[in-house]
Amino acid sequence: MSSSLSKIPPGVQYIFDSEVRVRRHIEREVMTVLDGWSYSEIILPVFDYADLFVLGMGKEQAEMTYRFTGRDGSLLALRPEMTSLVARTVATRFRGDPRPIRLSYSGEVFRWDEPRGGRQYEFHQIGFEHIGSDRLEADTEALVIATEILRRLGVEGFTITLGHVDFFKGIAERLDLDQDGSREMRNIVDRKDAAGLDVFLSGRADETTRAALCKLVTLAGGREILREARSLVENQRSAAALDDLENVYRIAEEIGIDEHIDLDLGDVAALDYYTGLTFKIYSSGLGAALGRGGRYDQLLAKFGNSEPAVGFSLCLDWLAQLLSNRLADRLAARDYEAVRLTDGSDIVRTFKEAALLRSQGRKVEIAR
Repeated sequence: MSSSLSKIPPGVQYIFDSEVRVRRHIEREVMTVLDGWSYSEIILPVFDYADLFVLGMGKEQAEMTYRFTGRDGSLLALRPEMTSLVARTVATRFRGDPRPIRLSYSGEVFRWDEPRGGRQYEFHQIGFEHIGSDRLEADTEALVIATEILRRLGVEGFTITLGHVDFFKGIAERLDLDQDGSREMRNIVDRKDAAGLDVFLSGRADETTRAALCKLVTLAGGREILREARSLVENQRSAAALDDLENVYRIAEEIGIDEHIDLDLGDVAALDYYTGLTFKIYSSGLGAALGRGGRYDQLLAKFGNSEPAVGFSLCLDWLAQLLSNRLADRLAARDYEAVRLTDGSDIVRTFKEAALLRSQGRKVEIAR
């Protein structure tokens, strides 16, 4: 074997033994919860037309896809996310079905990013989409389901961070930013770079406005931050976003999940299809987000069927990393010992005995 074939390409992974047991357990638990909330599983193609993901993710994010040319000359891409595929499917195949539509999925996605030690380019996402309702109940349902999943898995110290796209968009409109300027400011805000934001706003806003907006970048916490935020913004779009966040937080308090909810007004979603509330899940002991999602009311219109939607996805890779030590031994103990059968000289008898044991639900191993 050549030296190149003995190496694993950067960004991919082989998974075996206890790691597989942990991942399969997590996947089953998550899909069981989603089935309990009446989400039907959908199996999606591993690749599709590259333009589909440009529509869903935006041109900038779609640049991270792995693209290739099909035998018919069309430009294809390995799926970098699932939501665009679900949206196109619902808009074209579920057009006449009663709303809301609830769908779940589980599978690999592929995204390139700047090389960095340990960075994976292949991820396993488990998620759900709630399509056809613009009511606050749909957003709340997503939060309740995510909370149930994480509690069921035994994830400790998790936080679901809520943001709202319109809070940022309202500020951008008030500053009269064009598309490029809005994108540049969004990137600065997403990095929590207050100093960089102050430089960006020079010449675009007076000193008082700059100070207020720079403070918003780091404004995070519980329901109490909403009052301070209202004193710092005046535009109607941002105010309406704060109303949505306050209503969701109030519901979270009343149903007893507010201990897991945090608000972050500087958490700006990167994907272009988000239009309202956004969610990210964090847990102590892991720097990356376990999951993310939000409302994307404009995506299905790109496929000819405008309707509201909200969705959420969890990263199985990060969940497995977080829970591996806790689950591996417990799952191994459940893996009951196999009955070892020696094939000897009578192969037929050995396999008849093995078949009988298997019919009884026993685990067997044919020994040499």
